Amino acid sequence: MNTKQLMIFKQFVEFQNENAVAESMNITQPTVTFHLKNLNKNYGIPLYYKKGKHFKLTEAGELLYRNTTKLLNLMQETNEVMADFKASKRGTLKIGASHAPVYHILPEAFKNYMHHHPNIQIDLTVDTAPNIIQKLRNREIEIAVISENGFYENDLKVKRFMENELMVAMYKDHPLAHQQELTMKDLEQYDFVIHSGGSTRESIDEWRRDNLVSLRARMQSNSLSSILETIKHSKYLSLISHSAIQHRNDIICKKVPNGPTPRYISIVYRDDLYLTPVIQNFISLIYNVNFEETMQN
Repeated sequence: MNTKQLMIFKQFVEFQNENAVAESMNITQPTVTFHLKNLNKNYGIPLYYKKGKHFKLTEAGELLYRNTTKLLNLMQETNEVMADFKASKRGTLKIGASHAPVYHILPEAFKNYMHHHPNIQIDLTVDTAPNIIQKLRNREIEIAVISENGFYENDLKVKRFMENELMVAMYKDHPLAHQQELTMKDLEQYDFVIHSGGSTRESIDEWRRDNLVSLRARMQSNSLSSILETIKHSKYLSLISHSAIQHRNDIICKKVPNGPTPRYISIVYRDDLYLTPVIQNFISLIYNVNFEETMQN
């Protein structure tokens, strides 16, 4: 097994085609076949088999693919860190974020960061918090900015910097918009549009269980934009993170009756990650942006 064989195997799994791998790596198709056969031969067990027009990984092949992805990402990360030491700068900062911080905290942080670091590119991945954490573990990203309500893992470091309460969201003309406090009875009168997954959905489900609430959920979506657009000009309600809607003039938010466990916007990174000056500067900038907005409010 060598690095080239692992690169070929990874791309073969993803492309499902030896010719595509050869073209991507600028090698011949027989070379791809040769290395794949040697990889199976070296381990002495089948790593995949053909199923129709595609290839199906065996259990051993699945394990090899996952570890290969981690290993190649670690090698790339190591090369980039070495380059940092040499040049004191890096071309790309890989960040993962869940939906709540993307709509409020990160845009201003990104603008400030790119202004002060014109030679650094930001590679942003947006997904649910659980998926972002998995990408972090796979070394596909360097740091994560997520909404969470209880996150303790030995291999990860979590730095909370902002409370992010779950709120009842509604359009500004909704019948409940001018009511100071909401009750469970108020909420039972209306249909809801809610998140289908992620940490926000976990908080919603926790609240429903603890209060024996049966929401009339008419729609579920993993897109915050689609949820906000759906509740506009309607009587639908939603349950959304405060940070995602606090600067919206058309959406009103109210406290959730008997609300769930407090949630936070947090920075998460691997325990073994070397915090280069580039990463440290970005983390400091996020804290500063949040502090300035807190003072203004």
